[in-house]
Amino acid sequence: MKAHIFKIAFILILLSGLSACTDWLTIKPDGKVVLTDYWKNEADVEAVVATCYRAMLDDEFMKRVIVWGELRSDNIIGGNGTISDAENKMLQGSIIPTNEVCKWNNFYSIINYCNTVLYYAPKVVDPNFTESKLHAKEAEVLALRAMCYFYLVRVYRDVPLITEPSISDVQDYKVPQSTETQVLDKIEADLLQAESWAMLAYSTMQYTKGRITKNAVRAMLADVYLWKNNYLKCIEYCDKIIDDKILADKLENSNKSLLIQNDDNPFSLIFGLKNSDESIFELQFSESNKVNQKVYDYYGSTSNNVGQLSATSSIASTYTVYPKTDVRRKDNIRDLMNQGLYNIFKYAGQYRTENSQGLSSYTYRSTTANWIFYRLTDIMLMKAEALVQLNRSNSDFNDALHIVNKIFIRSNPTMILADSFKIDSYSTKQAMEELVLLERQRELMFEGKRWFDLLRMARRDGNSNRLVAKVLGKYTDNQTTIKSKMTDMNSLYLPIYQDEIEANPNLVQNPFYITEGE
Repeated sequence: MKAHIFKIAFILILLSGLSACTDWLTIKPDGKVVLTDYWKNEADVEAVVATCYRAMLDDEFMKRVIVWGELRSDNIIGGNGTISDAENKMLQGSIIPTNEVCKWNNFYSIINYCNTVLYYAPKVVDPNFTESKLHAKEAEVLALRAMCYFYLVRVYRDVPLITEPSISDVQDYKVPQSTETQVLDKIEADLLQAESWAMLAYSTMQYTKGRITKNAVRAMLADVYLWKNNYLKCIEYCDKIIDDKILADKLENSNKSLLIQNDDNPFSLIFGLKNSDESIFELQFSESNKVNQKVYDYYGSTSNNVGQLSATSSIASTYTVYPKTDVRRKDNIRDLMNQGLYNIFKYAGQYRTENSQGLSSYTYRSTTANWIFYRLTDIMLMKAEALVQLNRSNSDFNDALHIVNKIFIRSNPTMILADSFKIDSYSTKQAMEELVLLERQRELMFEGKRWFDLLRMARRDGNSNRLVAKVLGKYTDNQTTIKSKMTDMNSLYLPIYQDEIEANPNLVQNPFYITEGE
């Protein structure tokens, strides 16, 4: 892709996302704003950092965050709304290189904005723009770039690793793929640097939850270490967050738990009111700036309760995932009066109330939902998973079980502690692994995590047998064909989009999607 295209796109996003800054942004006829006239002071750097976040609010970016993380999993089937043919094909297990869901350009656009900040920000001469302020801005874009690459490497495996901005027409834009290991190592290095520079908190709660902080970086590191099977480091970074008493705010009582209790209605606080105590990093959508259109489309809204996606019937209408006492089933999924519709309420809903007969009333959001990338229970369950995989002694299993019980009991308020999971029932590594995986499914359902959890499991197994067993049940047709495809581990990754292959001869297609003659 030519440099001038990036320049134009860069300026357009600045204009659309930061219209309040037009007093200092002047576009010259020659189109060299970014290169020569722009990077003059701290406000310029702040504006471009804001552009990186603003680009993550884009519908196409959010579409892939949800689709890549959920559509192939056992959580999701098609709803009553109309989804695109590309999304429907993915739901049906039919994925080819021309499927537009396989496009990665939104992620690379954000990566390019981050690269631009890293290149130009150190050149800014402004007495108010101190070294610590510079490093704080660099930490934000290092982490955002790492997050984009972490999505890409989990979705495609080997991807081009680009760390220089597109600022010259003489640059070589036909970059070959780097290996998964090389990309992960770069992600880790960038996040470790970002951790040392990142802010602890910002002046407002919205910024603390909506911008990169040390704990947001630590959450990403824990996730990356779990993916890399570095369980000791995963636990180390989980503990840095779990033990941090100012995760949400300065707590007057240092012994106060950051885990919201059931009596306080966790669903409403986390997904209804936004930026809860448990939140670590979430995208900030708003009616006045940018609505979360993909949540409206996929999960539903006040004006249209029927989203384009639906929960699978085995999750919604049986007790195989959620026991009868678990309030998360009703919080996350709405059964519309036995019409066979299992609408997703998480993110779409504000709160749920229940009468004495156990019937629920649902109130949908009056404003657009934020999108949560990391929250406390996700981190706790990462630690539990790492403990199970270490399996050094009985204490690892006991500690993992304690974490699972703490989260499970919160969502099963009619149960007493004596009814919690017992170690005697989960005496093997696989049994404990399945329990933690199930609790992650219950707790993080529809949050864009499930497919990556299943893929992480399959990678450890060295085969897709357990993944296929979990996913296959949602298909009513072509089970044999789908099972045959998914037996090949390469099929668990997406193909490189065909237009990218044609534009860049140095790219190599995922082996599963290479056709005869290529």
